Amino acid sequence: MCGIAGLWNVNHPQPGAAVRTMLDAMRHRGPDGDGMVEYAGGAAGMVRLALVDLSSRGQQPLWSNDGRVAILFNGEMYNFREERERLAAAGYTFRTTTDTEVLLNLYLERGLDFHERVRGMYVLAFLDWRQTSPGNSPVMVLARGPLGIKHLYLTNPGGDPNRVIFSSEVRALLAAGLAEPRVDPESLASYLAHGFVVQTKTMLAGVRMLEPGTLERYAPGEPVSRKRFWKLPEVESRAETLDAAAERLRSVLDESVRLHALADAPIGAFLSGGIDSTGIVGLMRRHVSLLRTYTVKFPDVPGTDEAREAAEAAKVFDCLHTDVEVTGREVADILPRFAFELDQPSVDGLNTWLISRAAARDVKGVLSGVGGDEWFAGYPVTRRMVRYETTFNGRLQALAGQLASVSAGWIPNGRLRERAENLATRRSALATWLQAHSVFRGTLARRMAGVSAGQLGEDASIEAVLAIDDPHWRQESPVGLSCLLDTRVYMIHQLLRDSDATSMAHSLELRVPLVDAKLASFARSCPDEYKLNMDGGANSEYQSSGAKRVLIKALADILPPSIATRRKRGFTLPFEHWMRGPLAGLVEDTCSHETIKRRGLIDPELLGPVRQAARSQASGSLYPALWSLMILELWCRSVLDPFAQPATATCSAGV
Repeated sequence: MCGIAGLWNVNHPQPGAAVRTMLDAMRHRGPDGDGMVEYAGGAAGMVRLALVDLSSRGQQPLWSNDGRVAILFNGEMYNFREERERLAAAGYTFRTTTDTEVLLNLYLERGLDFHERVRGMYVLAFLDWRQTSPGNSPVMVLARGPLGIKHLYLTNPGGDPNRVIFSSEVRALLAAGLAEPRVDPESLASYLAHGFVVQTKTMLAGVRMLEPGTLERYAPGEPVSRKRFWKLPEVESRAETLDAAAERLRSVLDESVRLHALADAPIGAFLSGGIDSTGIVGLMRRHVSLLRTYTVKFPDVPGTDEAREAAEAAKVFDCLHTDVEVTGREVADILPRFAFELDQPSVDGLNTWLISRAAARDVKGVLSGVGGDEWFAGYPVTRRMVRYETTFNGRLQALAGQLASVSAGWIPNGRLRERAENLATRRSALATWLQAHSVFRGTLARRMAGVSAGQLGEDASIEAVLAIDDPHWRQESPVGLSCLLDTRVYMIHQLLRDSDATSMAHSLELRVPLVDAKLASFARSCPDEYKLNMDGGANSEYQSSGAKRVLIKALADILPPSIATRRKRGFTLPFEHWMRGPLAGLVEDTCSHETIKRRGLIDPELLGPVRQAARSQASGSLYPALWSLMILELWCRSVLDPFAQPATATCSAGV
């Protein structure tokens, strides 16, 4: 696990110094070493967090035997041992025991098809001088792994696609003066609507993310070329029994957890006591002799955490367990730092930041249960999406929502229009899902950010994301569409991005064995009825709703029998309690009319109803609405404001 950064074909007075500044800004991502290479038109380097081959031999850039090809790698290749044996038998030599060198030799063997033999999470850069001479610009290949677990931020100086600057973090680009500290209005609208920025956009104007499962090739004198090398498999439900599906899933889980648990440094696990994390810990225990587990506990708000369930599970598996106690007063103290280390604003991520800070004192990596709810219909919104399509009452509500959607635009602003817009959220399965993942209504979010409807349709950005992987997404069943949205949008764009930023802020590698290409193939071939009852179920108990049925059955020998009658309980922090108590002063400071007017990103007059709801103690008025504004302001103060003045180092579009 590392941080990587570089410039290619960029007219910068000191490219090496610029890369060094970016690496210094990302030292938390790699406290175990660094390395850099300079060449005509640029430089590139990395900071290293060592989990495999802890020796200095694993420092990057790692070079081929002839010194003509180098690799910068951020991530993990989980099947590197098998591939190393195959490559060695084919005559390739190795000087380290790292997965990085296996990736380098795969590139030497297969070129741009290297990814076909890789199972893991990564962003990387290959620097290839075989077509040029040392010192000149190399051919450069940038790639991001299939499910987007790791991230790479790109900017093209002067808007020229054939010139590129890349970094593992936005803050590093700002620190080196290589990006403007300017918010993109469409990205701001996205954040206000959803609580995260829909990729490939970022909150910064002119900075984008590399698409998951994509590589870009840059060669001197040639236009940049792009290749999408992985997409979610097409839905292809197998005709099989539940027992057969569960057995097939268990085989995939066993292998994935075994591979993700391999490391030369101590590895622990996040444990909530729910299905996903308990199952992972149970499988992981077979491969890790002393397993440390961690959960968050809120002593000042009893009954809002899952510490008791986690402790019981840890006891069953004989783990060394830690309750990470967090109070509202402590959150008030660390929130400015959290907003800074989040790298981009999000309404999520605080729980991972808090638990990662504690885990990093003992271990270098952890396994997390992210992915279980997303692949296997674990969220309540899926039940609603099913009911709107399969029940008479649901179909009536959908019809009313469609009518409200058409008429809302003609109704003057006011309470009646607000009711029409709320009803319009039931117009379709997609709209229902978006409503469950909304902060401000889409129309209001666009007005707040000063973006017209023509620039950013309420659903357009999400529809575009879905179409990349599944052009026929409108034909998906309600369960299939919900899982597609949960994985392709919510998981990749928010959960994984936030988890990477907040865990690496503490030099901790977070591994997600349920976010795996083989898991994706299984999930897309598993019948809907093995994920959720086709009527949505009578209530939110796992047994009656059928939610995650196939996963529960696959882990039947590990999970406690009582879990089937347990209600689905999402992991949430007591935001409202804190914001009405220890955080009240910070909320007022960051969300006041004067603060928002002075910042100039949002029209403060549009926030009157939100403030009125907060004053009236209305449930849900503080989180996520005012929380999102508070995090945005804290992020602007810590990430943007220090770089508001023009940087001394500049880069131009010239060669």
